[in-house]
Amino acid sequence: MDSGIAAVLGAAIGGGLTGLTAFGTGLFGLRTARLQLNSQESEAARQRRFESLQERRGPRSQAYAEFIAAGQEVVDVLHGSEEGFYEQYETLQSAIRKRRAVVAIAGPEAVVKAAGEFANEFRSLRNELVHGRIRDHPFHHMRRCEERLEAFAKAARTALEDEGHQV
Repeated sequence: MDSGIAAVLGAAIGGGLTGLTAFGTGLFGLRTARLQLNSQESEAARQRRFESLQERRGPRSQAYAEFIAAGQEVVDVLHGSEEGFYEQYETLQSAIRKRRAVVAIAGPEAVVKAAGEFANEFRSLRNELVHGRIRDHPFHHMRRCEERLEAFAKAARTALEDEGHQV
């Protein structure tokens, strides 16, 4: 009888250990499946972001290029005569304002901010000239606008190079 009890006890212990092993393996499999699912969801989200950025890249690039072209016109006029600057100011300001609005829609915020800083610098330079705070030729102050235009171009390049990686 002792050997019968030992056999039953051994079978019960063996079955229990087998059950625990199966349970542990199941938990490990479940955890692995959850990690894989999270990884796949993360990759899918990254892929959607990348595709969205790709779709916006063309229109953004065009908006940025047009703003830079309008900004370069400002700098070119500053190279000319002072009278030419005053005569063309309203036309230039209108072109900057229109292109800035397109940039505001295209985004992102860093590029929108840089476009605003250029527009504000141009307006400030004109106001200083009109109100006599600058007495010499505008040419001597064009670097202010050039620096803002360069900052805009840098922000635009950074935005266009974004490939959707989360930081």
